[in-house]
Amino acid sequence: MRMLVHGHRKLSASVRLARRKPSILFISLIIVILLSCTSKVVKPPIPKDIAPAEIPKFAFTQLKNQKSFQFYLRFKTDFPTLTEAEFKGKVVLPDQEERTGVWHRSGEKFLERIKGIGNFQYEGKNDKWEIHPRGEESNILIPIERILLFSEFELKSKDSRALVFTFQPNLIFLDPTQSKRMNGLLTINSSHLLPLRIAVSDSAKTAFWEIQFFNFNRQNKISFPFTPKVIIQLIADSKIDNKTKAILLDRFQQLGFRVKVRTYAADLGPRLEIQSEKDIAETQLNLIISQGKVEIYSGEWLAVLDEKTSDPEQIRYFQFKPVKLSELIFTNPAIERASANLDQGPEPILELYLKAKLQPPDKEKLVFLLLDNEIIGYTQVLENQLIDRMQFKAIGDVLKVKTIAAVINSGMMKPTLKLLAKKEI
Repeated sequence: MRMLVHGHRKLSASVRLARRKPSILFISLIIVILLSCTSKVVKPPIPKDIAPAEIPKFAFTQLKNQKSFQFYLRFKTDFPTLTEAEFKGKVVLPDQEERTGVWHRSGEKFLERIKGIGNFQYEGKNDKWEIHPRGEESNILIPIERILLFSEFELKSKDSRALVFTFQPNLIFLDPTQSKRMNGLLTINSSHLLPLRIAVSDSAKTAFWEIQFFNFNRQNKISFPFTPKVIIQLIADSKIDNKTKAILLDRFQQLGFRVKVRTYAADLGPRLEIQSEKDIAETQLNLIISQGKVEIYSGEWLAVLDEKTSDPEQIRYFQFKPVKLSELIFTNPAIERASANLDQGPEPILELYLKAKLQPPDKEKLVFLLLDNEIIGYTQVLENQLIDRMQFKAIGDVLKVKTIAAVINSGMMKPTLKLLAKKEI
């Protein structure tokens, strides 16, 4: 009997434990979920013995090293008219922002929705989105940088949680007449040196600007509306496959254009329609839709074009000057990447980086760059020098050089595309 009772007690304990297990698992699951929702701060190395006055500048560096953050912003000014506003927003680094808020101005209330990306912003008005050049109203990093990098700070207090600094603010829009004495407080997290709060105001609170930071690295992306302004019609000499569309999209994206591409059949051949949010100059557009066939030839200038001794197949013209091409040195597959170099004088240079070094020539050579069989630039190659990159000049302005770099980087297309029409919507 004792054995039975003892066994029964053991069984009851097992049952009770089994009954507790789901609740333990449930609690553990909740803890894991909560921990996964906690903001994860990206922590680049903090310099040792950093001076207190330099911490605010470093805090801006820390902020820009995060993947994203959210903010709460409010401000007030009484000049030229009483204006108050408050916003909730989120930033996805390096250049995306979304904010929604309310303005109170002259007794009226306005709702504002705005999204910024790159060099332009979307403004929500009457259930529609309008696209405009980007301003400070959709880029909170501008005033933050102005404060943290260009103010003089004094450490007021510190503990294990926060560092508090005082400073003289430089937010001119709060007090355009410079008639008020403005003071600022900056709070920085003691552990990871990220800004937590920036507050600026005058003693009477007739003007203030305050931002709070939170939820670091929770936001992965911001969705943006597509608002086409231009429709471009192209025709192709052969089938337009998905690879061709991908190459075109990549070229537009490299150059900062948001576009949509669709294809359809027509009597005259395959058609391609591009919807773009921004207008594109026809000269740039013709470069973007080019095949992108790159050839590098050695050659020479011809002072006199002698038809008897010159092979017509090897004669090209560059800026109305005849050129005789000699040896094909390399084509697209040999190129690692292209870039626009704007730091070597007033003239932009197109740089081609090669996948493998070329053997040095036995004498100095003049080398020409051809895009779709047309010479667009040239360079000198020195003797006895290994070649891992080439710098071509005389191509044109910055926009042209950047466009050609994008075309080369995206790869070559098979079909030949021609512009049929371009119109604003």
